[in-house]
Amino acid sequence: MAGVKLPKTDAQLGRMAGAFAEALKSATRRRIKKTGIRANWKRAGKNWMAYNIRKSSYTSQISASGNLANNIKVVKKDNYDFEVTMPFYAKFLIEGRKKGKGIPINVMNKWIRQKRIKPRGGDGKFTSMSKESLGFMMNRKIKYFGIEGFDFVTPEREQIKKRFKSALSRAMNSDIKDLINKFNK
Repeated sequence: MAGVKLPKTDAQLGRMAGAFAEALKSATRRRIKKTGIRANWKRAGKNWMAYNIRKSSYTSQISASGNLANNIKVVKKDNYDFEVTMPFYAKFLIEGRKKGKGIPINVMNKWIRQKRIKPRGGDGKFTSMSKESLGFMMNRKIKYFGIEGFDFVTPEREQIKKRFKSALSRAMNSDIKDLINKFNK
């Protein structure tokens, strides 16, 4: 059945893909609950060791710059196949970062600038520490504790599938009936 056209199904899939992309954009702008970790550090040979570890909860947006939401796009590939594309780093937001792995220092420094993070001392007052030193300390913490991920894709995909299931089924049914009527003429 090469060359068979299912226009209603194709249109419905396009609407579904567009709604999925919009849902993902919205999800990246939402505030989510995260766990913050504070620790004191001391040298242990060539490595660093954390002690006096304190955890707290806070809320934050998934995306630091808004760039993620601005770069989620729907791409039509071929017949009845759509793809939602995101920047490469969306994978890291979804999966997080495992313990033992740091972040490239130039990426860390760019993130510090985007978030406008200023170094503070133990008393909470701003210090004259360089942003590179701050990046080193943050990277050390990431290597030691990791970063929790946030899967914002799967829940949105499931919602969109539920929302469009009957409409897609009706469109396919209608297209098939049209094909049968066309062949019976």
